[in-house]
Amino acid sequence: MGNAKNAAVWAYADVYVAPLDAAIPQGGEPFGPEWEQVGLLDGEEGFTEAMEVETEDLYAWGGVLVASTHNNFKLTRKFLPFEDNKVVYDLMYPGHSVSFDGDGGYSGAINVPDLQAKFKIAFETRSGNIIKRTVSANYAMVAERGEATENATELAKREITVAIYPTDADADGKSTLFHTYKGEPTAAPAE
Repeated sequence: MGNAKNAAVWAYADVYVAPLDAAIPQGGEPFGPEWEQVGLLDGEEGFTEAMEVETEDLYAWGGVLVASTHNNFKLTRKFLPFEDNKVVYDLMYPGHSVSFDGDGGYSGAINVPDLQAKFKIAFETRSGNIIKRTVSANYAMVAERGEATENATELAKREITVAIYPTDADADGKSTLFHTYKGEPTAAPAE
């Protein structure tokens, strides 16, 4: 028999981006000031996670399958922001010189992006008093700058796909992709 508490529809969500040296919040602690929100997201599209693995089947004479190799694991997450803001431009065009006034206006130069820009990223969903977080353990990079849409019948949006890079292997040979938490938010630790 299943457990309905293990399934969820999430009412709200955010994506956070931070520098590589940013502290990862433990459990349900709030994100620190170095973490910036991407802004309004396309909730219908949500977050899409994809895992890629190269596979090769190895056959003996006579066409008998003997083994399969699996290697080159890659994990990506896709999201669609609605806003044109500093954080979105930092992801789409790292190295830009656009200034944002905080009230929807901006001006400056969009430069050819630094395609090697690295950052930490966190995905958070919320419903009622429960949050679910997935925070990159090492770093992420924009893997694909997808289509940007502007038209008369929908909010403008752009598609961003990030690749998640794991930590170096530990003594047991395990590499960590994410730190995750699902539960109630907790207060910030006392200083």
